Amino acid sequence: MPFELWRQDDNGHRFLVGRHPTLDDAERQLAELTRAHHKQSYWIIETGMDEDRK
Repeated sequence: MPFELWRQDDNGHRFLVGRHPTLDDAERQLAELTRAHHKQSYWIIETGMDEDRK
């Protein structure tokens, strides 16, 4: 199942950061983004649909 990485900025706006084929890939990008200690929130969701089934 693909995974999406999302971000919410200081003003409450939400943005799709990226789509990843595996949770490991999404978590790797999440770790890179959170190293900077921004005030933004990040989270990963499972989309529930394989890319080749869209």
